[in-house]
Amino acid sequence: MHENDNVGLGGGQSRHARRHFVARGRTRMIRSQAMKRLACIALAAGLLAASAAFAGEAAGERYPSDEALRHYLAGRWLEQTGDLPAAGAELARASALDPASTGILLHASEVASRAGEHAHALELARRALERSPGDGRALWLEGAALFNLSRAGEALQPLREAVAADSANTECLRTLAHVAESLDRIAIMDSCYDRIVRIDEDDAESWFQLATTRARLGRFQEADSALTIALEDNPARPGALFLRGWLRERLGHPEEAIGLYGHHLEVHPDDVATRRRLVSLLVQAGRAKEALVQARKVVEAQPGDEVALGALADLEYRNGHPDAGSLALRRMRERSPEEPELAARTAEVLLHNQRAAEAVKFMDGWVASHPGAGNAPRLRGWVRAASGRADSAVAYARLEVAASPDSLSPRRVLARYLRETQRWREAADELGWLRERVPDDPSLLLDLALCREQLGDVSGAIAAGRDALALVPDSPQALNFLGYLLADHQRDLPEAEKLIRRAVEQDPDNGAYLDSMGWVLFRLGEFSAARVHLERALTLTGDDPVVHEHLGDVYRELRLLDLARAQYRLSLAGDGANPRVRNKLEAAH
Repeated sequence: MHENDNVGLGGGQSRHARRHFVARGRTRMIRSQAMKRLACIALAAGLLAASAAFAGEAAGERYPSDEALRHYLAGRWLEQTGDLPAAGAELARASALDPASTGILLHASEVASRAGEHAHALELARRALERSPGDGRALWLEGAALFNLSRAGEALQPLREAVAADSANTECLRTLAHVAESLDRIAIMDSCYDRIVRIDEDDAESWFQLATTRARLGRFQEADSALTIALEDNPARPGALFLRGWLRERLGHPEEAIGLYGHHLEVHPDDVATRRRLVSLLVQAGRAKEALVQARKVVEAQPGDEVALGALADLEYRNGHPDAGSLALRRMRERSPEEPELAARTAEVLLHNQRAAEAVKFMDGWVASHPGAGNAPRLRGWVRAASGRADSAVAYARLEVAASPDSLSPRRVLARYLRETQRWREAADELGWLRERVPDDPSLLLDLALCREQLGDVSGAIAAGRDALALVPDSPQALNFLGYLLADHQRDLPEAEKLIRRAVEQDPDNGAYLDSMGWVLFRLGEFSAARVHLERALTLTGDDPVVHEHLGDVYRELRLLDLARAQYRLSLAGDGANPRVRNKLEAAH
């Protein structure tokens, strides 16, 4: 078996048809059970012929040692009575008297393993392999013993060889799956459980395990299908509601996931991790009141959890309970009052709930009362930038640069604030300083290209974009940036299309890349193709004013003027100060 031996669910056969496929394996299991019953009869009656068969000898041949046979029979009898240590001792005597019998060694190894004597089980399995190299049962026992000795890395290879020798042995497949799980080798786990359910399609637990491995591999639809089969015979299987909810969430059905998580929590009210996921989904669905109820339960279960308290505070404010929100924020900071990150989290919650002035006042007060916390100018600058006071943020960033003139981090922050305030020349100067010291950072080059473009230096912007792409030739961000820059300024449109197409191939659901693709196709005069990409980009990006404008331009060229005007209006709703779009709207009447 190999890691990539993954076959689709069902293998193209119906469940009824696969019963024929597993008939041979089931017959083998039935025979094995019958042999165990015969063994008991043989042991009880002392039938030497049958006992010889247990020792691995061919029927009809004279057993080489009567004394070895007596010890073997005694060992098997003691095994049946449950006295495993005594059984192991008798089997060891039998093996010493009949050193050529691999069967006795293998059985002795199994007994030692069941007795918890894993080192001894490993020794016996390896002695059996010396006599019968490649024996599947011996390899399985070796791998199991290594795993039980906490040597999972060494156990993997003999178990894979054992499965290769006997691919219908479900117990060996399960052992390999357990070892692979401990090593986080999910692809091997998936292959094992896929093989097991092909052998025994009624094994509900293996279907469930297959669902979990497919989910961990990101194959959510296949995981959902496997889970459906698993729950046919065991609908109340613990963890099933959570897994189904998690899969429905990943498959884009949040309302179904909310319901499933809720049912799961009715059965497992102490599952805080699932309750956290439920809070997040309820917030995303705009169900703030319900989210608050669940967030309070999370904090009740984990009263000192800073993340939970921050989420609770946000929801208290959102539901119109500012006093409760403030109290939750104070509780969040109580455990680590000197921690700047918790102060920043407090300001974030306030900013998120339209309390910008309060956030600035809080941060200034916190910095004043914690003079040794460090990063004071940066914290004060950050909260002002986040509250829309970018000019003040620039001033604090300059203070930090003055305090640490040779430090890169304050310069990066200053350059960002300068860009946000559209002070392009100053931003370009700071980026140039940084580039001299960090020449292999493509993000600095892309930022510099943006500044140059805004300053009217399109050729310089393109040059910086090409330098960035040379550093990271397969970066979708760099490919898209340069491609869009070329398309927007109508420079080498065929190259622009190739660059953007490479970015889209790497991330086909990226709305920004699809917008670029639509825009370069518009520049090339391929309006119908541009429409397809831009309409999908709009779905992925929401109300992005640039995408609305681009789509409006496409509709205009297709003579769909009503649609064009609607897109221009939507663009202005997000960017009312854009005179270019306003002129386009007036011209479309």
